[in-house]
Amino acid sequence: MNVFSLAAPTCSESPGHTTLLDFLDDARLQLGAHRRTIPKAQRFEISANTASVIYVVADGRLRVSIPTLQGIDVFVTDVERGELIGESAAFADNIVPLVVEASETSNTFVIDRASFFRAIVEHGAFSTAVMRVMCRRLCRVNRRLADTVTLPMHSRLKIELVRLAKSGADGTLMIDCLPTHEELALRISSQREAVTKELTKLMRSGFIVRSGRGLVIRGDQLSGD
Repeated sequence: MNVFSLAAPTCSESPGHTTLLDFLDDARLQLGAHRRTIPKAQRFEISANTASVIYVVADGRLRVSIPTLQGIDVFVTDVERGELIGESAAFADNIVPLVVEASETSNTFVIDRASFFRAIVEHGAFSTAVMRVMCRRLCRVNRRLADTVTLPMHSRLKIELVRLAKSGADGTLMIDCLPTHEELALRISSQREAVTKELTKLMRSGFIVRSGRGLVIRGDQLSGD
């Protein structure tokens, strides 16, 4: 029997810290950040062969995957509000190609490589904010890797549903718009058919309840397997 916690520790921004978004309008940094809206489902590549820019998410969410020779995109992580993607291109040309897709319409700030690198070198507070964001994202990637290696598929699916959920004013965990079964399978390294079958089981057991286009996760079912 596998025992796991659906309330696994998260790597959140500590209160009181200056966030990355706070620096974007600071004239001293001369970041030259400009806004760019990325429509839902729009995809783009970050690699040594593409223009090197850094995206900072103001609102929305971006999904990051690594393309493989087999033509399969392996999910890595989400990029959420106040986080960035593309920073590896500011430090090296030989980066692992990334495929980025907007999970929802997302507003971002775009910073060119030279301006970003200059701000990293010249402004310690900005560098610290960038490192905090990178560490928070790395924490999520490490947690997901551990789950993938150690947990069975049905446990990984439960944890992923909780990750995707938002807490309402009354404490209810709810996913407003459930991703497709194919996307859920991608996120937990499984197959669409297996996800469909397991979601049906979770509904029958009462772990999740349909609510419009989304789901409600029952709080009394969060103790694990």
